[in-house]
Amino acid sequence: LMCPSHLRTTTCGSLFQKNCCRLISGIILDNYARGRRKHIWFSVSHDLKMDAERDLGDLGCYIKVIDGCQQLDKETKVFGLSSDFKEGIVFSTYATLVSSVQRGGHNRSRLQQLVDWSGGSDFNGCLVFDECHKAKHFVPDNENKSTKIAQSVITIQRMLPKARVVYCSATGVSDVKNLAYMERLGLWGEGTAYKTFQNFLDTITQRGLGAAEMLAMEMKSAGVYLSRGLSFRQAEFSSLKVVLSKEQIQMYDTAAHVWSELKKSLEVALSKVAAPSSRAWATFWGAHQRFFKQLWHLLTC
Repeated sequence: LMCPSHLRTTTCGSLFQKNCCRLISGIILDNYARGRRKHIWFSVSHDLKMDAERDLGDLGCYIKVIDGCQQLDKETKVFGLSSDFKEGIVFSTYATLVSSVQRGGHNRSRLQQLVDWSGGSDFNGCLVFDECHKAKHFVPDNENKSTKIAQSVITIQRMLPKARVVYCSATGVSDVKNLAYMERLGLWGEGTAYKTFQNFLDTITQRGLGAAEMLAMEMKSAGVYLSRGLSFRQAEFSSLKVVLSKEQIQMYDTAAHVWSELKKSLEVALSKVAAPSSRAWATFWGAHQRFFKQLWHLLTC
């Protein structure tokens, strides 16, 4: 059984940034309606704040979107933060997350400032990591080798254990090892089949692509993985049969024969050297695919 914190985690995969923003906006609106008034949204650029406000407005949600820690600084007076900014969505960048500011002669991290604003360990709002692949360079067994962004993403998740975490990216799992920072998914750790992330990584890697597909199916069935694309509704397709001339058929057959002879020659050459052959074959088949793609395009024009 997953622990409660894992049941409050979602991974979103989308091919388009607009889809991600709209999906995140819907999640935040749902949580706001349930009484959770504070949320933190990380992204790669301050410019995307306008997209966030647009998508929230399109859903009829007009929650105050605070422009990062900088606006919190401006609204903090002698007697503390203005009441208008004690609730809402803090939209911050990953660059801000790893930075710090000098206040009162002390160096204060932006990460701690966000944790303090949220209410600390009792925070139960949304903690959104848009374009979360920015944190993929995390090394669990040696965190000092991780990037500052990866370390900060891990730290804020651990400091806000009750947060509803959302990981959102089109390329978040280009490699299984890039899942390391997604601790809240409940795929490894206490109460799971894998004690550590390394155990999880070794198992999935050894079993290949099939295991990765089974993992995606399991995550979808558990409700922690969403993947959306464009609809094909009202899309029209037609098949066109192209009749090749004798000359074109001869051209294709000749090309196929040449590539077959090239393959045999490469096999002979590689058998006489001690160098690894994997890169040579990758180059060969890449050139093979590009050649025939261009040839088919020429023949069907």
